[in-house]
Amino acid sequence: MTATKRKNINPRIEKKITRISSVREVKQTFLIICEGVNTEPDYFNAFRLTSANVKALGQGMGTLALVHKAIHIKEQEKLKGRTYNQNWVVFDKDDFPENDFNSAILLAQQNGFEVAYSNQAFEFWFLLHFNLYQGALHRSRYEKMLSALLGFAYTKKSGVSSKMFNTLFSKQEQAINHAKTIMRQFNGNNPAQQESSTTVHLLVKE
Repeated sequence: MTATKRKNINPRIEKKITRISSVREVKQTFLIICEGVNTEPDYFNAFRLTSANVKALGQGMGTLALVHKAIHIKEQEKLKGRTYNQNWVVFDKDDFPENDFNSAILLAQQNGFEVAYSNQAFEFWFLLHFNLYQGALHRSRYEKMLSALLGFAYTKKSGVSSKMFNTLFSKQEQAINHAKTIMRQFNGNNPAQQESSTTVHLLVKE
């Protein structure tokens, strides 16, 4: 801007412009510790956010072991001077004992984590982008069902979930509504018996 043009700006307007430009948006930070090595971290790291920074890590372990690992990671991050606005664990019921699954949810919550669980598996969240599935649906059917709905072969290989994010993004609101509808049917006292369900939508909304 030339000196001549600057003289024509109302001083009050110029002051307001300066004040607005000096305000920086504070980003929310998320630490997401996932059971799966590829599927979940690939999916959450694919979120293109201007209002948040996401660090999603896959650990290859489930329920109580994952929560203990997550607590350790959170402590190590703090020692490095890194704290997060939101801390999440993401894991599945699979074939883990009911008590382990429910105890893992409670332990996570007692240690400052939110929980995005799926009963039976994370791919149920993907399926909800297409239809409202109510009642027990065994995870052995997920891959075949997703492949038919997507029009390409779904696998747990690295990179597939980031492709899934782009494919499913336009249906995200529908998936959230389907997940809400399902969770309203349960009282939340025994997540291990709430097949099929997921709370992944809570993390996605955040």
